[in-house]
Amino acid sequence: KDLAEVARKYKVVLLSDEIYGQIHHKGQHVSIARFYPEGTILSSGLSKWCGAGGWRLGTFTFPSSLRWMLDAMAIVASETYTATSAPIQYAAIRAFEGGSDIEEYLHHVRRILRALGKIFYEKAKEMKLTLPKPEGAFYLFADFEEYRLKFREYGVLTSSEMCNLILDKTGIAMLPGVDFGRPPEELTARIAYVDFDGAKALEASMLLYKHNDIDDSFAELYTPRLIKAFEKLKKWLKDL
Repeated sequence: KDLAEVARKYKVVLLSDEIYGQIHHKGQHVSIARFYPEGTILSSGLSKWCGAGGWRLGTFTFPSSLRWMLDAMAIVASETYTATSAPIQYAAIRAFEGGSDIEEYLHHVRRILRALGKIFYEKAKEMKLTLPKPEGAFYLFADFEEYRLKFREYGVLTSSEMCNLILDKTGIAMLPGVDFGRPPEELTARIAYVDFDGAKALEASMLLYKHNDIDDSFAELYTPRLIKAFEKLKKWLKDL
């Protein structure tokens, strides 16, 4: 609300990337367009909330007051991008039609990611990492400050160097905080927790765990690579 008030006061046009909006863990995503509709452009797409990695159809939604900008962008885009393939267009039409099937899918995606977010957040806390509890999408953003002196023995002073070291020593890949605008010397990293078979996890949520909470047993059965990775990282950090 505060950002919207400032943007309206100074007539700032906002571009709000909300590609993860549909997978807020409780289905309660709030767009800034609710508070500043006349000056907000929304960007989204299929790849994240539909679990359709590689199906790269992106969207921009403009308010009528910014139609002139939409037309200008469309002209530039027509000389820059190739046409979206027919299969992706058909998939997009079905996705944006919504309906009970899509809502059921989103319900289970949200409950799976909500449970896994909690499980792996707790595992990260056990490693003495500092991080906020995830409320949407499927990432942790962790601070490894607890291990700064240990990393320094390896000549590691930046988040990029830290991620390279962890990849080299454990085989675990993360993105350094500097890639998200954080200071290079801040030892932060983004950790994704979606390295698992989504179709099997969805089926289990819909059938085997329909009346049961998604818990550690679910994670062990359906996200074994993630369990192994977190255990490996925990042991490596302990042994530093």
